[in-house]
Amino acid sequence: MRHSSEEDTDLSESELEDYADDIYRRLKKERYEVKISTNTFRCPFCRGKRRQEYSYHDLLQHAKSIGKSSRSAKLKEKGDHIALADYLDRYHRPRVSAKLPEKSSSDVLRESGKLSEKSSSHLGYDKNEKFAWPWKGIVANLPVQKQNGRYVGESGSKLRDELAKKGFNPVKVIPLWTHEGHSGFAVVNFNKDFAGFGNAMSFEKSFESEQCGRRAWYTSRSRGDKLYGWMAREVDFSSGVIGKHLRDNSDVKSINEVETEDTRLMESLVSNLTETIKSKDDQVQQMKSKFQETCASLNKAMQEKDTMTQAYNEEMQRIQMQTMKDTRKIFGEHEMFKKQLESERERLERREKDLKKREANYDNEVIELRRRRKMNALASAEQKKADESVLRLMEEQKREKEELLKKIINLQKQLDGKQALELEIEQLRGKSLVLEHMERDAETKRKMEEIDEELKDKEEDLQALEDLAQTLIVKERNSNDELQDARKELITGLSKETRSTRATIGVKFVGALDGKLFEKVAKDKYPSDHVPTKAEELMAICRSHIEDHDWHPFKTVTEHGVPKEVINEDDERLQSLRNDLGEEAWQAMVTAMSELNEYNASGRYPVPELWNLKEGRKATLKEGAEFILNKWKNQKRTRR
Repeated sequence: MRHSSEEDTDLSESELEDYADDIYRRLKKERYEVKISTNTFRCPFCRGKRRQEYSYHDLLQHAKSIGKSSRSAKLKEKGDHIALADYLDRYHRPRVSAKLPEKSSSDVLRESGKLSEKSSSHLGYDKNEKFAWPWKGIVANLPVQKQNGRYVGESGSKLRDELAKKGFNPVKVIPLWTHEGHSGFAVVNFNKDFAGFGNAMSFEKSFESEQCGRRAWYTSRSRGDKLYGWMAREVDFSSGVIGKHLRDNSDVKSINEVETEDTRLMESLVSNLTETIKSKDDQVQQMKSKFQETCASLNKAMQEKDTMTQAYNEEMQRIQMQTMKDTRKIFGEHEMFKKQLESERERLERREKDLKKREANYDNEVIELRRRRKMNALASAEQKKADESVLRLMEEQKREKEELLKKIINLQKQLDGKQALELEIEQLRGKSLVLEHMERDAETKRKMEEIDEELKDKEEDLQALEDLAQTLIVKERNSNDELQDARKELITGLSKETRSTRATIGVKFVGALDGKLFEKVAKDKYPSDHVPTKAEELMAICRSHIEDHDWHPFKTVTEHGVPKEVINEDDERLQSLRNDLGEEAWQAMVTAMSELNEYNASGRYPVPELWNLKEGRKATLKEGAEFILNKWKNQKRTRR
């Protein structure tokens, strides 16, 4: 603990208050054990002493005597016991505080004319009157004591807590010090907006209603121990410790000047958002135009592919028909030549028989006939070889055509699965492959060179289209990111505005539970003194069920052909909660779950969203910008 870790060091006078505040916060967080039982207490800073148990009054007297009266104690020990005395006085018996006005801020507001929260023009003050800005209040006649030649007083945090309980919502309370110590004055800081101005006015009216305002402070002769307070104005900048602090930490501004600055900032925001939206719309139109051009180019390429595919198929059909015609012609000629050989063989055989009959007389003729027969046999053998060669050639051509047809079929399958230019490239490669299997005459070589050149051009076109498509995708993604940033800025700006009852566009925390509804439900079920507690318990129960990621009481239905998740009212857990919570609380929980399932299903916690309050739906970015612009125009017209 800090007390033990700093045992060997001591403090200076200027550090005493901060140190006591730190120990006080630690005591509130129960870092030290003080209360042993109902009526028994202990001092956590005097461990080595014999006495370890005290009654409440004895321990309070012990803490005060060391913290404020002891001369031998070190400053750190004093700080420990000052914090202990404050802690005992606040949390273990009814607190006796300085004499602040007894009326709350709401009572004072009602007595002084019920100030409006929207604008300072309804507060009953001159809009040209000069105030300290950021808004500040002054508290005078704070109780001080003189110790060791210097005036000391309580810390600003205690006074800040008291003012906060009165509903004034101070940001910070700063005691003012001089060379003699605590001056008895303190400056109260409020928020910079008009809500802070209203709080500052309520603060001033509260003191004035008790005759403890600025005029009473400067005119009263017997001030007693009452606190005096007022809102800091231009006159307070003149001199003294208050004037020095105000000159160092604030400016002098009228309400008109603050309103003018707010209006200027709003006009700048609306103008920037309008220009951004217009620029993004132009970019979207340009991308749409480029997209349409790309689609037209792609359609043209597809048409060219279809035309080339049709021409290729027609050419292949013509080649097949010509091949079949040539084959039939070769077979016809072969059959005719075969018949001629057969007729010649029969004629020679008849001639041989005739020569045999004439053998005796015609030896020379027989020899000649044998020779001619032998020659005929040789011719037949050659013819047979020629026939076999023709058959082999035909088989080879048939096999080549089958392989070619298989490649054509594979090529067509690949063409079906590719995009436009890829199909065209594969078709050109297939045509080049077919030409390679044919005779390499000059015409064929020329066609192959043309096809190769066209193939290279199409591949370059394909690469260019892919680069263009990638560029458009990146631009579209960047544009979407910028539109989302503009939407977030619009949500942030509208969140700071006070919502009007006639507003059509605002910020809604989708998935949030309505505390007023649960208070109404609790009011119907429980006594009035238990309503706030029971309402919180009901909301906590609903919130625990909503945040349960293992529970998904939704079912999928189809509306107009589109699947959509809706609440499954037949879910057993939902039915049980309906009986336990009641219809209104159950319906509020179901509505919150439906909104979270649509807008934040993964996190299941409320998120701010730009909302069309009139139609009960998510608002578009254009609707939000138009609402801001119209609101600014109306405000400008009203001021005129």
